[in-house]
Amino acid sequence: MADPPTSEAPAESGRPRTVGRPRRTGVTPTGNPRQEILDAAARLFADQGYVATTMSEIAKTVGLGQSSVYYWFRSKEDLLLALAGANRESLEVARRLAARSTPPPEHLYAVLYADVLQMCRGALDFYDLERAAHAQPEFFAEILADYGRLRAELEAIVDAGMRSGDFAAGDARTATAACLAQTEGMQHRFRTPTPDDAQRGPALTEPVTAARLAATAALRALLADPARSPEVERVALAALEA
Repeated sequence: MADPPTSEAPAESGRPRTVGRPRRTGVTPTGNPRQEILDAAARLFADQGYVATTMSEIAKTVGLGQSSVYYWFRSKEDLLLALAGANRESLEVARRLAARSTPPPEHLYAVLYADVLQMCRGALDFYDLERAAHAQPEFFAEILADYGRLRAELEAIVDAGMRSGDFAAGDARTATAACLAQTEGMQHRFRTPTPDDAQRGPALTEPVTAARLAATAALRALLADPARSPEVERVALAALEA
C-alpha cells in the first residue's frame, strides 16, 4: 500500500504538480496553488476563526473547485499543520547552527535574519497571526509552542554571547525581548507603510532588505564592539547558505 499523502505533496499520489484548472472567480493564479491555498487559509483562520472556516470557503477565496483544494490538502487539519510548519524556519536555523557550535554573534544574526524573511513572506502580518493564536489556542497551540521554543533558543544565544564577552553585559531575557520586538516590528512596517509613505513611496520593498536591517540593528545594539557588525553579517549569511 502506498504511503498516505502529506501536506507537503498533493493528496493524490502519483499525480504531477500542475497549476490546476482555470480559476472560477477571476483570481489570477501565481503558479503555486499550494501556497495560494495556504495564504487564503491563514487569512480566513485569522479573520473568522478556524472552526468557522470551511474548505469550500478556502476554495472559493482562491478561485478553485473544492476538489482541487483536496488535491493538495486532505483536510483543514492538514492545512493548519502546514501553516505551523511554514512558521518554523527560524527555529530550525537556530537549532541547525547550534549543532555547528556557531559563535553567538553570527548565530544571533542568522536566526533574526531568517525570522524576518519568514514573517515577511508569510500570508499574514505576525501580529495578526499572534492574535488569532491567542484567541484560538486549542487550534494554534503548535504555533504558540514554536514561538516559545524560538524565544528560548534566542535567549540562550544572547546569554552565551554575554558570557563570552561578544555581547555587552546585561539581562539576556530583556535583550531577547528587544530582538523580537525589532524583528516583529520590522515585518509589520514592511507590510504596513507609514502614513507619509503615500507621498514618498514605501521605505521597505523587499523582504531581504527588511531582514538585513532588523538583524543588523539588533546585533549592533548587543555587540560589545559594534565595529564587528559587517564581518559578523558576512559570516552569518554564508552560514545560512552552507
